[in-house]
Amino acid sequence: MPKLKPGHVSPTEEEDAAINAGIVADPDNPEWTAQDFAQARAAKVPKVSITIRLDADVVEAAKALAGRAGTGYQTVINDALRRALAGDAAPVTEDTLRRILREELHQA
Repeated sequence: MPKLKPGHVSPTEEEDAAINAGIVADPDNPEWTAQDFAQARAAKVPKVSITIRLDADVVEAAKALAGRAGTGYQTVINDALRRALAGDAAPVTEDTLRRILREELHQA
């Protein structure tokens, strides 16, 4: 089990059952099966090749982050630029949504 962040509130068994029942009851968004995940493909976003001059320390930091993340440094730079241009409006992940639902149900 992954290490939980400070302030994490786990749902009770009843809350977790209510969340899962809501998922099952949603006809517009059925829960994915293992086959659905196996067939899923990431959307291809067109890339544009450019030449850009960056500070050496920025590139080195991106390479270090990329090494720890197991990805390319250009991907790290692209992701950082995307977050900066979006005003840090990160997409809501499944884990984030589940955490929010658990916290809301816990307070109810």
